[in-house]
Parts: sequence; structure tokens; C-alpha cells
Amino acid sequence: MNQQHTTIKSTEIKLNEIHFKPLPAIILSLLLAAFNLYFYLPTLSLRFVGWVFNLGIILLPLLAVSKFRKYIIGIYALLIAFFVIAPIVSAPIFNAENYRNLIGDVKSTEFTSLVSPIKLDQVPIVDRVFASSLAEKKLGDDFALGSRVTLGKPTRQMVKGRLYWVTPLLHSGFYKWLTNIEAGTPGYIMVSATNPQNIEFVREINGAPVKLKYQPNAYFNQDLHRHLYLHGFMTRGVGDYTFEIDDSGEPYWTTTVYTHRVGVAGSDAIGLAVVHAGTGKINFYPLERTAKGMSDAAIPRWIDRVQPVDFVIAQLDWWGQYVHGFWNTKFGKRDVLMVTDGYNIIYGNDEISYFYTGLSSVGSDEGTIGFVLTNTRTKETQLYRMSGATEYAAMQSAQGKVQNYKYIATFPILVNTNGIPTYFITLKDSAGLVKMFAFVSVKDFSLVGVGESIKLARDNYLMSLTTSRVGILPEGSSEKIALEGTVSRIGSDAKENRTYYFISLVETPDKIFIASTDLSSYLPLTQKGDKLSLVYLETQDKEINLSGFRNLSMNE
Repeated sequence: MNQQHTTIKSTEIKLNEIHFKPLPAIILSLLLAAFNLYFYLPTLSLRFVGWVFNLGIILLPLLAVSKFRKYIIGIYALLIAFFVIAPIVSAPIFNAENYRNLIGDVKSTEFTSLVSPIKLDQVPIVDRVFASSLAEKKLGDDFALGSRVTLGKPTRQMVKGRLYWVTPLLHSGFYKWLTNIEAGTPGYIMVSATNPQNIEFVREINGAPVKLKYQPNAYFNQDLHRHLYLHGFMTRGVGDYTFEIDDSGEPYWTTTVYTHRVGVAGSDAIGLAVVHAGTGKINFYPLERTAKGMSDAAIPRWIDRVQPVDFVIAQLDWWGQYVHGFWNTKFGKRDVLMVTDGYNIIYGNDEISYFYTGLSSVGSDEGTIGFVLTNTRTKETQLYRMSGATEYAAMQSAQGKVQNYKYIATFPILVNTNGIPTYFITLKDSAGLVKMFAFVSVKDFSLVGVGESIKLARDNYLMSLTTSRVGILPEGSSEKIALEGTVSRIGSDAKENRTYYFISLVETPDKIFIASTDLSSYLPLTQKGDKLSLVYLETQDKEINLSGFRNLSMNE
């Protein structure tokens, strides 16, 4: 009995000795390390905390080796301390000023210096939801293809001076990817942001087929994140994969490379990785800091976006919140600002794109103190101070104008209408089809112009401005322009229960002046040869809405 017990105990000791030998534990740890690096892709930097979990798992086999145990326990203690302490010391309570300064200098500006006057043929009337629907219908024309691929997220970008929504075709699952490893997915769909009839399925470029092999929906080495990770981006954060095409139509993924500026928090872009979707070739373009801010000189001009909108909105929030430190934000709230719900992308002068969002005081539901425009490449931010309506207040105002139709307003786009900041809104029916358009004054959301065409909506809006007692003038204008002249031609047109009169003067044959009977009851009696005194807001347009009218020939 004792001999048998001794034999069993001896066997247990031998088994334990085999189990706790260093070499197998080291090999198992190395295998776990390879598995974690390849599949979990942790960012290997002290500016991040995710790697702590991965390292903890990798070290588990070594914990079972007696000669390593005390060292591994010490490492675990350091990992736990880092995981707990690093986020605490990085919190806003200790770093409010650092968080506020992440956005950089916020400069006051004139609206017209950034945003050029609206061009009616380039107003984006197709939003992301509508673009997705149109792309889905286009894909549905090819039944066989529709079962193999799915549509990615549409990206609005400027292509050769025109706005498009560009939607990539992605793998619909693992087995679809497996059967198309070499071919990838066959192209992308372009939907004009200004003309919903203009839809193009791009399958070839210069006779060569388009192959999107590297993408977020691929697997193993063709997975976009893993492809970047294994090619030099292990120590930096990567994300916000955006599909863009260059001016020749070549497909790329533009990926933000970022770090944390405040300990292990405060995400901030440091560059852009551009991956060719077909070949996988990677180009990295660092953002360089200069005395004036971030420089994007090396980044190709066809790329619209470098800065992730999530980073920009968070940094604007911190800039508004921590104006007088952390405790003021929690208790005093003196001069504290907050970003309004929602954002949009607008294109300014020289086709530069900006994130647009409003700023409001804490506790204000419908009013703003101004809005900010942030360059989507450099993060240069401009503040335009003007009290006005929030985007959602403007949407409600536009819906109220056509409440009998029960149309739904889309999120506004900020446009420059004769130097006046204006919300442009599309009104859609329950099926998601665009039915009408609306222009709403940022300064006074009761001033609304709607119409079944953009031009008619704009004309109605300008008529509302000129007949308003609020006196909204274009930026930089101190008074209205007065002009006297002789009528060479006059005509009328009835639109939406209102009669509009179109007047041409002998002295200004290149301009057409527009007014309605709301402005003067003498308009229907005016005829060719009458002497008129006109008042209007300064504009470069050839069609001008009048704010004042007198018929001098009739002694008005």
C-alpha cells in the first residue's frame, strides 16, 4: 500500500515537473503573443491601454513556472497600476487646459471669407441616406452581383470640381471573401450629390477592371486594419477608414493615424495612411506642426478628409467646456459653450471642405451664439459669432412651412446666400424622396423660403429677407443700395399663391429686379417707361430681389 502510494506521488511530481518546465511555457507564451498580435492588433504604445490585457494573457503560461513566478507577479502589479492610474492622471480634472488646447487656435472670421456664394447647380440635395438608397437600386440592377457583395458607407467628396457620394462594394461575408480573394469586389458606385439622376457604376478605369481587395470586410492579410498593422503601424492608432477616389477614379482608403496627447486620452491625428484598395500599396503622409498650425502640404489635394469628425467634435466640446477650467464646467458654468447636436460638411472657397457645427450656451435649446468651421484636413478652426437658430430649430421651422404635406426635413447644410449665413434643407416624403427645398435664415429661423425647385425656394427666401422688418443684411454691408431708373420691360408670374414682378431698367440691362405685391401695391400698375426708385441688398447676382420700391411716375 505504501509502495503504491509512493509510486503515485512520484508520478504526480514528474508530471508537475514536466508541466512547469520553462521551455514549453515560453513557447506557449510566444504562440499567444503571435495570436494576439495577429488577431487582436493591440497598439503597442504607452499612450494606449489596450495592450495591457493582451500582455496579461501572453504572460499567463510563464506564471506557472516557479522560477519566473515572482517576476511575472511583479509585472502584473505594474500592469494593474498602469491600467488604473494612467486614465486617472489623464482625466480632465487634472488636464482641463490641455484638453481645451487640443483643437488649436480658434480664430474669429468673416463668413464670406470662407464660404463662397451659393451656386444653384452645385447645392447638394442628396444626403447620405438618399445616396445609399440610390446606390442600392443601382446595385440591384445586377441580381447576381447583389447576392455576393454589400454596400459600404457612402463618402461625399469633391471629384473634378463636382460633389459625389462614392460608395464601395464590400464582401458580404467570409465565404464570399474566400471565393473572391484574388478578384476582390468589382468597383464602386458614384451618386451625384447635386443630381439624383446622375448615378454611375464604376467597374473599369482605362479599360482595367477595378478590384477592391483590401477593405474592412476582408479577412486575414487583406483586412484593411491588419494590413496597416503588419506594415509599420503597430505603435500608432489607426482608424476612421474612409473610401475616396482620386481624380482619375483610382480607389483608395484614407485612414487617420493618431496618438493620444493627454496621457492615454485626447485622441489627435498625426498623419494619414493612404491605401490603394486594389494593390494594397501604402503611403503615409505626416501632419507637420508649423507656427501657424498643422500643415497638410504633402497630402494630395484630391483627399478631402484627414481629421475624423469624432476627434474634431470632441475637441470643440472640450474647447467650449473648459474655458475657465474643470470646476467651472461642473458648477459655475460661466462662459461655457457646447456643440449643438449634429454636424455637416460644407465646401468653401477653393473647394476646401469644412466640418460645420453650431455653438450654443449651456441651457440653450434653440439658440446659438455662432458656429465653427473646421478644415477637414488641417483642423484649422474658424469661429463666426452670430446669435441665431440651431439646426434642429431650423428644421422644425422648415417643416412647419409645409406641415400640410407632412414632409420631413433633412439635417441642414450651411450656405452663403448673398453674404447671409443660411441653412439649406431638403424636404422628403415618407418614402424618402426629395419633394421640396427650403432656405432658413440662421439669424432668424422664422424667415423661410420653400419651393419645388432650388431656385424658387431661394427666390422666396430672398423675398422674405427683403420684406422682413428684422433688417438682415449681408456680412460687411452697412446699408442698402438705392437706384433710380426707367422701366424697359416688366412682366409677372404667379407662384405658390403669390404674384412676382420682374423688372428690367434701361440703365442696368444686365440685371432683373424681382418683387411681389407684398412690397408695393403699385407694382401691378407699373409699365414700360415709368421712373422707379429701387432699394436692394448688395449682391453679385443678376437676378435681384428688391427690399424697396417706389413708382416715381405715379407720385407714389
